[in-house]
Amino acid sequence: MQVLSQGSSHPEPGTTVHKNSAFGASHTGAAAKTAVHRTTEDTDDWATAVRAATENVARIESLNAESGQRGNSWALPVTTGRRARTPIWTGRTQWQHQVRTLLNSPTGTELCKKNTISTEAAFAVAVIHASLAEGKTGRGVTASRERIANRAGVSITVVKRARRVLSALGMAVEQERGRYLTTLESMAAEAHHGHRQFRAASVWALISPRAAVTTITTPPFKKSRKPSRATLRSAAYRARTTSRTSPQSGGRGPLSPSGGFVLQSLVVKFSPTHAQARAGKPKNPQKSTPRPIELQRTAAQLIAHIPALKTTKHVGQICDILARAGIDVTRWTGRDIARELTTDTQTRGWVWPTQLTQPTAFLRWRLAQIDWSAPSPAERACENDQARLAEQAARRREARDRDSHVAHAHTRADIMKQLREQLSARTPA
Repeated sequence: MQVLSQGSSHPEPGTTVHKNSAFGASHTGAAAKTAVHRTTEDTDDWATAVRAATENVARIESLNAESGQRGNSWALPVTTGRRARTPIWTGRTQWQHQVRTLLNSPTGTELCKKNTISTEAAFAVAVIHASLAEGKTGRGVTASRERIANRAGVSITVVKRARRVLSALGMAVEQERGRYLTTLESMAAEAHHGHRQFRAASVWALISPRAAVTTITTPPFKKSRKPSRATLRSAAYRARTTSRTSPQSGGRGPLSPSGGFVLQSLVVKFSPTHAQARAGKPKNPQKSTPRPIELQRTAAQLIAHIPALKTTKHVGQICDILARAGIDVTRWTGRDIARELTTDTQTRGWVWPTQLTQPTAFLRWRLAQIDWSAPSPAERACENDQARLAEQAARRREARDRDSHVAHAHTRADIMKQLREQLSARTPA
């Protein structure tokens, strides 16, 4: 029988004593030797595991430091030889101008047609690549195809085709192909950004080939020149002398509020608003009378209960349709109208469409086929509630009358019993 240690279900080494019932000999010494041997092996395994873990940590730190990780994702490291063989671009603006020129050339047009992509879509994808690249070298485009597609407003397939076009034009090169990460790389990714990562996107570099740099000239960039001292002195002299010669600055009208005199009396005198007031006209005449608030509330409720009508541009269109249909909005709410439309659709065996190209016309046609003079669901529910309350009141009244009748009957029987007892007591035996 094994002797357990501190309630553990597994015996500790060296605590088990084996006895041979046949010979009556003890094997305690052999167990002790085995325990010492196992303890030495465990110590060696622990030291090996600690040494391996330390080496992995050093490898991970070296891998992250050498690959120059940045951002919220771990990028595949590029080999030194491949990085050295990849040229850099001439700049973000110059590279985009080179791509646009090459895409508009006959070669670029033919490549876009071959890959079934428009030049505008290819240039949009190229601009997103340029915004994600390093400013000095044009390398380090490690974003996924999904992110590039979302930012460019295209699909993932278009991103693939645009990359093939850029590669064929010699304006981009794929340094590393996206793949699943190894165990060590996954550990390095977790050490870099703090969460698990199992895949990494491709690493692209944007380049400016020698032919594009020598043949395509970048449009000159006009820099704002600093005004000379003579220009500043002339402007200061004009600012000093303008107030002496003219009451307002040149190029501005006498009624301009930004400079010169502002004659408030002339503004009030010749204002069209004050002219209308002098003629007896209101300042802000209303072109149309506002719709009743009940009609607007009913239309809003109807749109809320019918999702297919949410594509309507303005709620006023629904208000006009309800008014032309002759629906009494004081009796019919938007919810009641939606229920009635659903009931009529089910009765006819139809199916309510999930999307409407012309929601107002469809609603006008459906409302014209229903009689809205009948009681609304809310009115029918109110009538049912009143009938149910009246029935409950009648039942309570019947129960109350029955209880009172029984109480009177018991009272009369008690009285007659008392009278008989009194008469029997007075009568001599």
